[in-house]
Amino acid sequence: MGTKRLLEAAEEAVHIALKCNVDQAQVATFLVDSALTRYANSQIHQNVASKRGGASIKVVVKKQVGTARVNSLEKRQIEDAVKNAVRIAEVTPPNEDFKSLPNPSSWTPIKGTFDRKTAECTPNFRAEIVKETIDKAHSKSSLIKAVAGSFFTGSFAFSVSNSLGVSAYAKMSRTSLQTTVISSSGGSQGFGSAEQHSKWIEDIEPSLVASEAAETSIKSINPIKIPVGEYEVVLSPRAVASIFMFLGYIGFSATSYQDGQSFVKYNLNRQVFDKSLNVKDDSRDAKTLYSLPVDGEGVQKKKVQLVEDGRVSAESICYDSFTAGREKNRRSTGHSIPPIFRFSSRPRPFNILIAPGSSSIEEMVKDTQQGVFVTRFHYTNPVEPSKAILTALTRDGTFFIKNGEITKPVMNLRYTDSMLSTLKEIPMIGKELDIMAEVTAPAMKLQKLRFTGITQY
Repeated sequence: MGTKRLLEAAEEAVHIALKCNVDQAQVATFLVDSALTRYANSQIHQNVASKRGGASIKVVVKKQVGTARVNSLEKRQIEDAVKNAVRIAEVTPPNEDFKSLPNPSSWTPIKGTFDRKTAECTPNFRAEIVKETIDKAHSKSSLIKAVAGSFFTGSFAFSVSNSLGVSAYAKMSRTSLQTTVISSSGGSQGFGSAEQHSKWIEDIEPSLVASEAAETSIKSINPIKIPVGEYEVVLSPRAVASIFMFLGYIGFSATSYQDGQSFVKYNLNRQVFDKSLNVKDDSRDAKTLYSLPVDGEGVQKKKVQLVEDGRVSAESICYDSFTAGREKNRRSTGHSIPPIFRFSSRPRPFNILIAPGSSSIEEMVKDTQQGVFVTRFHYTNPVEPSKAILTALTRDGTFFIKNGEITKPVMNLRYTDSMLSTLKEIPMIGKELDIMAEVTAPAMKLQKLRFTGITQY
């Protein structure tokens, strides 16, 4: 089913809602076609594929808002869901903050977001890519014991219609290869991982991903323990992306801002980060992954400058129509979450792009007297959103830097620190950008990051 048919289904559902005497109605229909090949212990162990479609419905009776979602594109089931949404609205207390669904506005499609080869990738093709990944990793060393990961291919499409005249649609393909390599020597294990994301399957380079993960894994054998405390850090693009994904969620969402949880609210028009830091959310930049022209309400996605020369402001915030309606003279920036995603419903940036600098990772390491190189973070979580305090563990390659050289692997560390402090001094920013799902990021050298715990591996 193409976007045209999805739009027809959405329009039909809006007409059904209006026959139920609602004041306003919005329907977003969607189709997600995805396939995944998983591998572990250096062999494929699972192939899964799914095609799910449905409709997300919102109706308004005065200021009473009812919503419903159905995982079906059958006309009768969508009609039943519309009627359920109407019944919900009728028994829901009025929402005084609700102003209106968005009015129609012009929008422009984005070219080159859909690749049929990616969308229609076969299990056999994915198996060949996985085989190349596994073989390349094992070719690096006899110390490599196991290769694991996943290879995803698929496509997304959605259409939005509302009773005020909104009529919009979007379609894109996506693929990602993720691999983890485990090595072993003398009773000690080493771990390394790497990943690639793109809209086009031809961009995926299994040999490059496997080599990076394998080399890191081998170097990670026999880690040493270092004391907790503050260190200079060199962060790979994956580690940087992890930090900014969470900053986007806790800091630049209108929901967080209006609820008083966003650090931006308390630092308006202040240079809270290093002056060299510039970050935007821009779905029309080809270097971002989710190139969607409109959001989940059919509003054209707008570029938002999240950070400009280290400063944040009221213009750094991402809005949907509801949160924009809570502020005077504010309009949606096109950040309502599309129904194809299973993100939180709060508006947020997910085409984050950090402006590159002029340095290489090698130059960052050479510039570091005593510090830590971090390949990636996992289990990242906010501790105190209003102060931008995050915590996470290092993983899959953490190394000690001494006198400008990477010397030894170290046991994984936990950091707990405010990004308002950590990102205040960024001596170097990488010149190369890597797409890491919601964030496109360079490597970075930070003057300090506080490590508060250490693991036994």
